[in-house]
Amino acid sequence: MVDLDSHGLGMLNEPTCRRLLEIEKVGRLGLSVDSLPVILPVNYTVHNSTIVFRSEEGVKVRAARQSTVACFEVDGFDRFEHSGWSVLATGRLSLVPDERADLYEHLPVVPWGLTGESQFIELSIELLAGRCIIRNPPGTDPIPRVAL
Repeated sequence: MVDLDSHGLGMLNEPTCRRLLEIEKVGRLGLSVDSLPVILPVNYTVHNSTIVFRSEEGVKVRAARQSTVACFEVDGFDRFEHSGWSVLATGRLSLVPDERADLYEHLPVVPWGLTGESQFIELSIELLAGRCIIRNPPGTDPIPRVAL
C-alpha cells in the first residue's frame, strides 16, 4: 500500500523511485543559470546510484565544472486512467574525469542532438522522492502501466 501525502498523492518509496529512474531514458535537468530557472531535457542512464549523461560545451558543462546543485525529474502517466507518477532526484553536478570517462563509453548514453565533442556529466543522487496519482483499484500497483 502507498502512503498518501496531505494532498492525497501517493508517496513512492526509495526502491520504487530508483526502479523508475532506471527504466526511463529521457528526463529533465533543472538548474539555475544566471539566477533564473532552466529545465533541459537529457537522455541518461543510472550507473552506481548516479545519473549520467553527455553534453557538449555549454550550460550543463559549465554547471558541472562549478559543482552546481541541480535536480533531475522523470515521470510517466496514463491519459486514459488519469494516473501518473514523478520522481525527483537532487544532487550536485560534476564532470567525469578523463581517466574515468573511458569506463563510461560502454554505457547506453547516446547523445541525440550532439555533433561535436561531448563530456560525461554525473549528478549525484543526494535526495530522492517520488509521488503518484492513484486511480488504480486498492491493492494494485500504483504505478501506471506505461512505466512497467
